[in-house]
Amino acid sequence: MPRPKKFPSEKVPIKTVGAYLRKVAEIRRGWKELRDEVTSRGDIKSLWFRGQGDAAWGLTPSRWRPGYAEETEAEMRLEFESVGRQLAPTDAQRDKWGWYFLMAHYEAPTRLLDFTVNPMVALYFAVKSAMPGVDAAVWVLDPWKWNEIHVRGLYGPALPGWKETKPYLWDLEDSMDVDNTDVRRKWPVAIEPPHIDRRISAQEGRFMLFGTERDMVRSPNVNRRTKKGKHAKLDKIAVASSSVKAIRDELDCLSVNDKTLFPDLGGLAKYIAWKWKHF
Repeated sequence: MPRPKKFPSEKVPIKTVGAYLRKVAEIRRGWKELRDEVTSRGDIKSLWFRGQGDAAWGLTPSRWRPGYAEETEAEMRLEFESVGRQLAPTDAQRDKWGWYFLMAHYEAPTRLLDFTVNPMVALYFAVKSAMPGVDAAVWVLDPWKWNEIHVRGLYGPALPGWKETKPYLWDLEDSMDVDNTDVRRKWPVAIEPPHIDRRISAQEGRFMLFGTERDMVRSPNVNRRTKKGKHAKLDKIAVASSSVKAIRDELDCLSVNDKTLFPDLGGLAKYIAWKWKHF
């Protein structure tokens, strides 16, 4: 087994929202000082963030987790789309990309791993899913640099349907005829999703679409420079387990909660249940 990689920002777990934001700013400054950024024309580069309830976890989408890893993705896609046509919102995108993002949104197994451009949203999901006695974590990613290194011809987040994304998702009919896997790339690609649902918009969601590699932390370009000077910018901020409750309270005071991030009756109900049980 390879030794787990260490990330600079996980050494001292943060205990407050303020400390977290200072750490995010520190990471951003440090990456700028590397002077190997991809030029962004007409846009301010955004870092991507992902909150997880256990700092020991890697970065693996549900499709590659135990219980689903050996199953046939094409069959899961077929069942979701064939049954879901009667249940999907009337304005849902009907191409393969729209269906695939809907699968991820409703928590069916996919090769999509969700991130956000809002660091507060990521922190919320970290503390919300934290387990007692276990430090949570927020991962920080530069999607521009990731794509430049791992996906030939890309110098920023991709859009569904671009030629660089086609090898990651076959048409459903074609994928049913492929043995073993319908994935033709190894490392994931950073991709901007269509905002097919209010939740994705509210959470400012972004995604990594995986290929055959099951944990993006394993990339040899993460945490070190290769002989060619390539460096995938990925870091992890640990969140102290003893401060999870206090941080969630801070976030609620800043209107970062189920009510705002899940703008529907389900989100409102969860927020009311938490609020009245908590206080």
